[in-house]
Parts: sequence; structure tokens; C-alpha cells
Amino acid sequence: MSSIPKNLEALFTFDLVLTCGVTALAVAAVWIPLYRALRLCLSARAATRCMEVGELRRKLKNTSAQPDDPLALLMLRTLVKTLRETSDHPREFVIDATRQYVFNEYDSHYARPISMYANILPPIGFIGTTGGLLILFVSMHLADASLELGALAVALVSSIFALIGFSTLEGLKIRLYTRLLTCLDQAGTLV
Repeated sequence: MSSIPKNLEALFTFDLVLTCGVTALAVAAVWIPLYRALRLCLSARAATRCMEVGELRRKLKNTSAQPDDPLALLMLRTLVKTLRETSDHPREFVIDATRQYVFNEYDSHYARPISMYANILPPIGFIGTTGGLLILFVSMHLADASLELGALAVALVSSIFALIGFSTLEGLKIRLYTRLLTCLDQAGTLV
């Protein structure tokens, strides 16, 4: 009689450890790229901030670039330098080329890495779902209802977190593009 409770206790401990371990792994696998992408979104938000016209003109006179300068200021500095050095290109062409240069800088430093992190989340969620289903199959073999419930929770939690993270990052990326375009339009009108 005393061996039955010890077997159940060992099985319960195994179930708990397996479920908690796979759940922690699934959440960590989703959280790490999501955290890095959200930090990158904060940096992109700072880079796409709009400044008052007076502040832009005042900072434009200061030729030393600071790491926290917004991209609109980079566009203005590049425009002023290019328009001073060359006069054989139409002004609209120089403005458009500079705008494209700044847009490409933003894209390579912020938008592409954010997309990379966002696009990796659904496959990670799928891996968590697969791991949860594998635990579910093991629990069905052992005829353990508590492990089955934990396995379903792992499968659903990893997918939900990954999809919420993906949609959040894509929404933030669209919002940041809009901020960038607004700031570049503002900077283009100052020259």
C-alpha cells in the first residue's frame, strides 16, 4: 500500500517538472526575441522623434553629431552639406535622394531587425506547440490527466504569446514608419 502513493508522488513530481520546464522554455524562447525587438522599437522611437523648428535649426548649426540625434536632423545636415557642395543637381532631386538615404538608414538599423525578431516569433510558437503536443502524447501513454492539461497549456501559451508578440511588433513597426515619414517631411520643408 505504501508503494502506491510513492509512485504517484514520483509521477506527479515528474509531471510537474516536465510541464514547468517546457513552459519556462517556451515562454523564454518567445520572450527573448520579443524583449530585444521592444528595446529596438524604443530606440527607433527616439530616432524618429520630431523636433521643433527652432530646435532643429539650433542643432543644425552644431556640426557635431550626437548618438541620440533624430533622423530628421541627419537628413537636414546631409541636405545642407550636399546643397552647399553641388549645384549641378536639381534641388528636388537632392531632397529626394537625401530622404531616401535617411529612409535606408532607418530601414537597415531599425525596421529590418524589428521584422526579423517579429518573423521569428511564429515559428518559435509553433515549436512550443509541438513540444506541448509531444508532452500530451506522453501523458496519454501514462494516462495522466494533470500532465495532459499542462501539455495543452504549454501548447496554447507558446502560440498565444508568439502571435501576440508578432502582431504587436508589426503594429509598432508601422507606427514607427509613420513617425519617420512625418519627421522627414517636416525636415524637408526647412531647407
